[in-house]
Amino acid sequence: MSEEIPLAAEYVLRLLEGEELMDARRRAAEDPAFASEVAWWEERLAPLFEEFAEEAPSPDLWPRILRRLDEPGAAVVVLKKQIARWRAATAVAAVAAAVLLGLQLRPDAPVPAPLPQATSPAPLLVASLVGEDAPEALTVAFRAEGRELVITPARVEAPSGRARQLWLIPEGGQPISLGLVASEGVQRRVLPAAVASRFANGGVVAVSDEPTGGSPTGQPTGAVLAAGGLNTV
Repeated sequence: MSEEIPLAAEYVLRLLEGEELMDARRRAAEDPAFASEVAWWEERLAPLFEEFAEEAPSPDLWPRILRRLDEPGAAVVVLKKQIARWRAATAVAAVAAAVLLGLQLRPDAPVPAPLPQATSPAPLLVASLVGEDAPEALTVAFRAEGRELVITPARVEAPSGRARQLWLIPEGGQPISLGLVASEGVQRRVLPAAVASRFANGGVVAVSDEPTGGSPTGQPTGAVLAAGGLNTV
């Protein structure tokens, strides 16, 4: 697979922003090889989008999450006061992330050594984070195989001296830091096994306002700006 494929795919999926987007547009207009990659991804991805219809979450999803958040735990209670206001639909919120994580190699690409065949595909969990009183909006996708987390910001803004920190809130558990979130560009990271094991359908992912460098306590210290429930895709 050529080095252009990830960038070309992200360009077709409209995941690029700022300088990355301008650079991709320039290359698509001036570089025939890159333009060919873009055309290939457009042809490859078009049928996939038709396969994924919009789907509303289960009616009991948010009530079940909120009942869990009523359990004892001061840090969770602080988050609950913010999360309780969100009712965004999150069942299938990130086809783009699912495609980027699950695409097969091009037929004409070099074929790597065969891997042991899995009995079932690794689950993909997706959360669409939106804010009611803040502009923050982003998509988070987690694949158990490889413990890979993909963060795609749509709008993330942090004033000078502040940062945006991502948290996983397992059902009935305390918030777990997933690191800081940059304002632009698709961000990929491999999570420690202990953190990856806490991802499950029905959990919550949230973004909080923190000092530069992140929370000094290991728990959210600032306002929760956006949150969304994890759902299996």
